[in-house]
Amino acid sequence: MPSETEITRKMVAAEMERRQRVGLWSGSVIPHYEYQTRPLDWIVEKLLVPRPTLEWSLNPGYETHQWDADPDPIAKILGALADGKDCGCESATGTGKTFLAACIVLWWLACFEDSICSTIAPKEDQLLKHVWKEIGDLFPRFQEHFPLAEMLTGVIRMKPQDTGREKWAASAFVCGVGASEEVATKAQGLHAEHLLIITEETPGIHMAIMEALHQTRTDDHNLHLALGNPDHQQDALHRFCFDEKGKPMPGVVHVRISAFDHPNIVSQQRIVPGAIGVQRLKDRIERLGQGSRLFESRIRGISPKEATDALIKWDWCVAAAERWADPEFRDGPLALGVDVADSPSGDKAAISRWQGACCTEVTAYTVEDASIFGIQVFNEATDKDNPVDPRYIGIDPVGVGASTVNKLRELGLRLRRLFGSARAVPGIDVDLLWSETDVNMEGRIQPTGPTVVETERYDNLRSQVWWRAREDLRLGRIALPPDEELWQDLCTPSYETKDGKIQVESKETVITRLRRSPNKGDACVYGNFVRRRTPSTRQVRPKLPVDRVPNRDYGLERRLAIHEKRVKAEERRIKRMYERKGRGR
Repeated sequence: MPSETEITRKMVAAEMERRQRVGLWSGSVIPHYEYQTRPLDWIVEKLLVPRPTLEWSLNPGYETHQWDADPDPIAKILGALADGKDCGCESATGTGKTFLAACIVLWWLACFEDSICSTIAPKEDQLLKHVWKEIGDLFPRFQEHFPLAEMLTGVIRMKPQDTGREKWAASAFVCGVGASEEVATKAQGLHAEHLLIITEETPGIHMAIMEALHQTRTDDHNLHLALGNPDHQQDALHRFCFDEKGKPMPGVVHVRISAFDHPNIVSQQRIVPGAIGVQRLKDRIERLGQGSRLFESRIRGISPKEATDALIKWDWCVAAAERWADPEFRDGPLALGVDVADSPSGDKAAISRWQGACCTEVTAYTVEDASIFGIQVFNEATDKDNPVDPRYIGIDPVGVGASTVNKLRELGLRLRRLFGSARAVPGIDVDLLWSETDVNMEGRIQPTGPTVVETERYDNLRSQVWWRAREDLRLGRIALPPDEELWQDLCTPSYETKDGKIQVESKETVITRLRRSPNKGDACVYGNFVRRRTPSTRQVRPKLPVDRVPNRDYGLERRLAIHEKRVKAEERRIKRMYERKGRGR
């Protein structure tokens, strides 16, 4: 029985002969058809790349090695593309993914006739100084098999006579900030039977650009390889691999590469020159800190829960969930936070329920009519057993929320409307003011903490509402339910400071990255903002002495005691002054 390779070669020879007879082949470019499903073999045999640099398990030390991430990740990536599947790779730094991308570009051009390969990155130097530099180093070996192939800056043409058509070619273009329209226009021209899109530094690519690239792929053999060092679970790379609930995206093979699995580390030898070394890895671990956020992403290739500039940290939500059953946080009146939607097949509405400083639950609802949703809110707020004071009900009245608010008005319920674009609410940070207390001359507790005028801190009311939730979580003031979807909503927005004011990322941008509206997060921060915040004086009032007698003027006694202390202090000062004079000073 002839082998599979022999059968493939005979099929290729027959195809070449057929094309010669009908005048479709001039003999100038012969694709390597037999390697279409064997990219690893092609890279080893045609580009002369040592196989152990691609199949890491062939190196010494792997017999007993416990893989920290995917075993043989390079081979897994190549296997996914050979099977006609998209692939997303979250990698540690210095593991050779850029060199791999260069090899894949050349394999694609070599094996698929009239194919197009497009390399994309947020910055120009990420392409020309990295991927295309590696391609340039490998191109002489590639040209030995394809003498007519031509390489220019950011372009390879298999048939130079087809200049301008970009058919059977590889190219590079940048998709930086603000380039989404330009990239979308370019993406519309990326149509071919065999199309491969490679995105380098994918976490830095805008989600709108990723969507444009997805829409331009029409044929079954239009593939996408996304590479990069993970930033967080809402970045473009992680979202390419997983949906908003953390489930793998259909048709996408996810690969994670850890520095601890690299042959230079496992074998304690320089198997791959230029890649991560033993001492360099030790230095990074010491600098980043074992188990830190950057340690997980840059050394292990694990995508953190939130971005570096995230407004709210995942760990704060976890800690808040541990306080959820603590009765101390449920001491206070009820409150509600309402986020409205009226799309039965799209975004959901949500209600957060609060008791004191505890968010007891956040429930999402499919709503067909915002007015009907207003009736639901009214019924809950006026429940005879657990009524909610309208002062402690917050709702966003913009857009579809207006119908809900109008219905509530008709029913006689006027609650707090939170216009996100409005100015911050005047006042001071009550919790910060009461963070420190003292007893005054009359024995009463008074706040002595910092006085911060909130209108001077925030760009708008939305920023004020979200920042207050951030500080409450950071300082452990509130409790949350164990709801990871809620935590994801809370940890997605980022923030920055402009002209000295805090500005939280817009909801539209959050929706683009999260791929849904953060309805639970919005409802939660609304409820937290409107809940009663006046500290309970009984929690800070000092206990009276046992021998304290009613109707006794303790205020006068305290004043006399303070006066006596001042007199004694003055006497000590005068005494020290005369002592210095007596010593001749």
